Amino acid sequence: MIAHLEPINPHNFKRLYELLNEIKLTQVHQNGSGNRHGFKAHRRATFGLVKQRVGGLVGLSRDSIIYPEIFDELTRIGETHCPFPYTSIHINHNLTCSLHKDKGNNGPSMLVSFGEYFGSNIVVAGQVFNTNCRPIIFNGAELEHYNTDDLIGNKYSLVYYNNAQCLNKTA
Repeated sequence: MIAHLEPINPHNFKRLYELLNEIKLTQVHQNGSGNRHGFKAHRRATFGLVKQRVGGLVGLSRDSIIYPEIFDELTRIGETHCPFPYTSIHINHNLTCSLHKDKGNNGPSMLVSFGEYFGSNIVVAGQVFNTNCRPIIFNGAELEHYNTDDLIGNKYSLVYYNNAQCLNKTA
């Protein structure tokens, strides 16, 4: 099932867009370490809860701690527009991805994009969606999805989801 939510006024992303453009998110190289096959080079970050690599405890992500103002903006947007509780928020910057299912997501995800861009629509189960300030909800662990390879400009995508490794395991 794929659900459309009410469009979000682009002004609601203004402060977050400014903050994100002031920093450099982690670079992921095409077919490099930590990158899925078929995903082009892009930048990314995860905010909210994550399972720590050392010790396996669940806690706030490194990015949440280093960039608290960004985390606050992401939380504000989530509290206003995401209709379900979530543990984590993943940001992709200028990502064009190949057909895949999300690993480790539990239940629905809310996806919304913003920025000064055209193209790079998401295709979920064969349906094309323009998520520029138009959130959709779908289960990315169950439904295959990808982006069209026609991005022009500067695009950020937010994915609000429940990280299966973090549910009921907070430190």
